[in-house]
This record gives sequence, structure tokens and C-alpha cells, in this order.
Amino acid sequence: MDRLPNHLTRRSALRLMTWNVQGAGSNAFLSMLKELIRINTPHVVALVETHISDAVAQRVCDKINFQGKTRVEATGFSGGIWLFWHPEEVTVTPIIHHPQHVTVEITRVGEVPWYYSTVYASPNVTKKEELWRELESFARTHDRPWLAMGDFNDTRYIHERNGLSDGMRRRCNKFNAWCENNNWIDLDYSGPDHTWSRGLTASTRQWARLDRAMCNSEWRTMFAEGSLRHLMQNQSDHCPIIVSTTGFAPIPKVLRPFRFQAAWMCHAHFLEFVDSNWSNERPLFPFIHDFANLIQDWNKNMFHNIFARKRSLERRLLGIQKRLSNRGPNYLFKLELKLKKQLDEVLREEELLWFQKSRMEAICNGDRNTRFFHLSTIIRRKHNRIEGLQDAS
Repeated sequence: MDRLPNHLTRRSALRLMTWNVQGAGSNAFLSMLKELIRINTPHVVALVETHISDAVAQRVCDKINFQGKTRVEATGFSGGIWLFWHPEEVTVTPIIHHPQHVTVEITRVGEVPWYYSTVYASPNVTKKEELWRELESFARTHDRPWLAMGDFNDTRYIHERNGLSDGMRRRCNKFNAWCENNNWIDLDYSGPDHTWSRGLTASTRQWARLDRAMCNSEWRTMFAEGSLRHLMQNQSDHCPIIVSTTGFAPIPKVLRPFRFQAAWMCHAHFLEFVDSNWSNERPLFPFIHDFANLIQDWNKNMFHNIFARKRSLERRLLGIQKRLSNRGPNYLFKLELKLKKQLDEVLREEELLWFQKSRMEAICNGDRNTRFFHLSTIIRRKHNRIEGLQDAS
């Protein structure tokens, strides 16, 4: 069997994340987005249905901390497509700006360039068919590998949506026929079966797989291991979706040395713990060693690890959303809402933790930016580290 050229067989992963955010102006949305970026480390991020434009949109874009960016402005309070990337890791060249898609060329050193389209299909059927014609026209004049990803506002198959009416069945069949006529290949996915859901009880719950990633045969051949993941839903009726060109591997855990956490001072029972365990009678240095062990136990059993709590909530939410894809019991709807609120609180606690650890006295421009304070902490640790000793000679 013929072997593929090296540039088609050995390449580093490229991750692209798309999210229909249904409004990008809230602080809770920004906290959730920064958390998604931190965990999934995408190289390219697309946000659709942002609902804001002009100076307001620019202020939000500046807080997302990607140097490369382009956008299609929202029309009034509808639409909007924002695209971000890291120029030091990937070259993105915009080709088309359209109210329903932004199409770019993606290039990495030593790799064949390919096309990427971020899609936000209008719920209006006439406008949506205009998008289909636009993409067909692009395909006729461009023959490179191509990935289209985002909110197509339609489903291909009956099982991808609940509560189908005759009209919805016709739309489903029409969209699937368009995909097949244009030889689109659906990427395999993991995670919940739906990407959009609404309703807090089994009787009112609606769900569908409106967001997807599709490619042409050239892209599928170029990235044979490329796959799609549906992430946890929060802050929007849509869940974010992410594509990795080399598939997904478990995220490695990073071990950190124990440090005194300034956030402990905010715990309601921390001072009580210190008062009940502090001793002025014992020699200071051996006592400090023993007291540090006590604090570690208190941290584990009382304060708990913020990051572990966050991971646990994220896993539970993802599991619940998978169950709800298969018509889970009513109590899961209330539990999902409760866990989303708990996750929002943990994210706020994490921002406070990094703020305290960075030893900053003020927050620049009023923005509690987790990445900014995390970076400040890393820089401080590097500055304080003793790298070597030199004698007088």
C-alpha cells in the first residue's frame, strides 16, 4: 500500500471551537468562555449569534485575549460572527465575510493550506437557502480541503430532533438532501446527542442537534483522525462544539506543590480553625511544620479544592445532559439548573483565588480576568525562583 507523504501523516493537533452564545455581553458568559479555552486549549475560536456590535463588541473581543480576530457585526440584536486565533500558532487569512458564514484559509508551517467556514444559518428558511447557495458557489471555485462548522439551524436525520412535525420532517429531508448532493461528510462526535435544548421539564423539553462539523473528502483524507466533541452546555441554549484534527486524548493532570492559599482567609471557619489549633507553647519551627500538615487536611476536608469541585461539576453536568438526550427523568432538569448555578459560583471563586495569588491590589479596567491573574502568578513564581548560587570567587 502506498504511504502518504510525511506532511500528511505527522502533524500536531489543531483545535477549533465554535459556540452559539446567544449574546456575548455578560460577565458570566466571559467566565465560562475563558474556562472552556483554558481546559480545551483551542487554536481557533468562533462565536456566533453574539447579538452585539461596534464599540460594545470590541470591548468584549479585547477581553478574550486572542491576537488574531475578525468579525461580522450583528444586525440590531440578531446575528454576529466572531472569529479568533493565535497568530503564533496558526495563520488565518479571511476570504469571505457574510452574515451567515465567515470563511478563511488556515495555514500551518509544513502543512497544506485548507479552508474553514464558521457557520450561523438563519432560522429564516429563505435566508438559509441563500447560505446553501453561497457555500455551493465557494465549492465550485475552490478545491482544497474544507471544514464547515457551526450552527446550521437544521437537522439531517429524524432521530436528531424530538417533537417532529410534518413541516419539520420536510425541512430535515431537504437539509439532508443538500448535504448529500454536495458530498458533505459528518464528523463523528462524542458527548451528548443534542447540541441545543430548551425547557425545564420532560413535557416542555425540546432538543436537537443543530450544531455540527462537516467536511469534504479532501479534508477527511488529510485529517483521518479528526473528530468532534460536544462540550458541556452552560450560559446558552447551545453547547460549544470542538474539533481536533488528530482526535482527542485525555488531558494530563498537572501536579502542583502545596502553597498557602490567601483565599482561605475568606472561609467562614478559617479563623476558628486557626484559633483552635494554634499553640504559643511549642517551639516555633517544629510547630509550623505540624500546623502546615493540619492546614493541608483542613483544605482537603473543609475548604476543598476549587479546581476539583469545578471538574466534578463539569463532569456531572455533562453526564446529566447525556441522560437528557435520551428523555431522562424530571428531577434531572432541576438538578441541571442547580449544578449550573454552582458552577458559576465556583468560577467566580476561581477568579478570586487567582486574584489573591497574584498579589495584585487592583483589577485593570474593572475586569476580573482569570488568565491575566494566572499569568501574573506564573511570572511572580519565575521571578522569585532561585536558579543557582555563586560564591564570592
